[in-house]
Amino acid sequence: MKTKKLIVGIFSTIMMAFNVNAADLCVSESGSGGCYSSISDAIAAAADGDRILIQPKTGGASYTENFIINKSVQLLSNTEGVMWVMTGNITVTPAIGRKISILHMKNNTGYIAATGASPAGARCEVNIMNCELLGGYINFNYDYFNANIISNIINKGYIAIRFGNVIGNEIKNTTAGQGLSNGSGYYLSCITVNTDGLVSNDTLNIVGNMMTIDAGNYPNFIYWNNSSQFFNIMNNYGYNSSSPSNYDTYYLTIAAAKNSALTTNKIINNTIYTRMYYANRARGIYFPFNNSSYPNSKFDVLNNLLLGDVSSTVMISDNTGTNTISCSYNYLNNGSVIYGITDDGTNNANSNTTINTTTGKMNIGSDGFNAGYPDFTYYDIDLTQNDVGCYGGSFTLDNFFPITGAARVFFVNAPRTILQSGTLNIKANSFDR
Repeated sequence: MKTKKLIVGIFSTIMMAFNVNAADLCVSESGSGGCYSSISDAIAAAADGDRILIQPKTGGASYTENFIINKSVQLLSNTEGVMWVMTGNITVTPAIGRKISILHMKNNTGYIAATGASPAGARCEVNIMNCELLGGYINFNYDYFNANIISNIINKGYIAIRFGNVIGNEIKNTTAGQGLSNGSGYYLSCITVNTDGLVSNDTLNIVGNMMTIDAGNYPNFIYWNNSSQFFNIMNNYGYNSSSPSNYDTYYLTIAAAKNSALTTNKIINNTIYTRMYYANRARGIYFPFNNSSYPNSKFDVLNNLLLGDVSSTVMISDNTGTNTISCSYNYLNNGSVIYGITDDGTNNANSNTTINTTTGKMNIGSDGFNAGYPDFTYYDIDLTQNDVGCYGGSFTLDNFFPITGAARVFFVNAPRTILQSGTLNIKANSFDR
């Protein structure tokens, strides 16, 4: 009798592995019990690899200070399940191999941003997880960072990176003029990813984010302008709650791509709800560039749900009609069109699907249920055929919401199929207090 073996290789990225001799420092309201009374003082006293445990103030009161992080440290709440609250800006000074983590913080007004590019070498790693920014942004739009922005709530702000992962965040970008300049104006972008100084074959994950836009010109939920890495843009929900003031609207723009056929870039199971000022001037998923710019790039656009409030809107568009794009099982409404891309006959331009605009979930009776790519590799987690939109497939939004702050493993990447004699490689991204 032959024995069949399954070999499992597990590669776990522990994001906060500090020195064995690291110390714990504490911050408290009064500075009693050997604690510091300010976060700035604790950082000044810390050594690389130390943890700074911040005691939440009585009644949720705020530590009011701006501070600079210029060491490999971890900032976290001293009370499990309770956020520490601050008011002020956090500035990160990069260095080769520096590791900075900020956990369970609530910031009433301030931003988190770098001073500039990190020196070339081992990336400066910044992990921002389970935080809430009520009036600020997260900006690591600089070379040689590895920015992991995970399970945060950002109100009236945005996220900008060049390398890393943006997973499971709720982003409410409601202020006109926010976002990064596109050279001629501003994109009101919830998530912007620009080209990094170090070209690699890594795949960056923009997965499981909920985004709302209320105002501004040229709105984008996601603006991808990175030609140095591949991407997975999956299971994101974007809702525009009011008509833009400008009639040109682009909601998921792919402005650049890595010029390589080694991996296919993926735009899968996203839900986009658009509002337009005029008909025919919106692009739900938009490729503005000519194939000659990135002739070897490939894209899968599958199982997306794109809904608009104006008929005859161009919802999936290759502006030049020259790129290698596989476009299948996307559901659109109001007779929306696919422009410059071959429609293989599986896309539905007159879907009757409606959604709960707060959650992005499809309403009962919608034809988007069990309507995605029928291959079992795209099945939902209940092992039924893929539901189009952000709640379909393995990375359903149910994996990320509501944000509880309790998760320790925040993303698992595993192959969808494996041969009987093959090796199953699983990459898990996690953190350890």
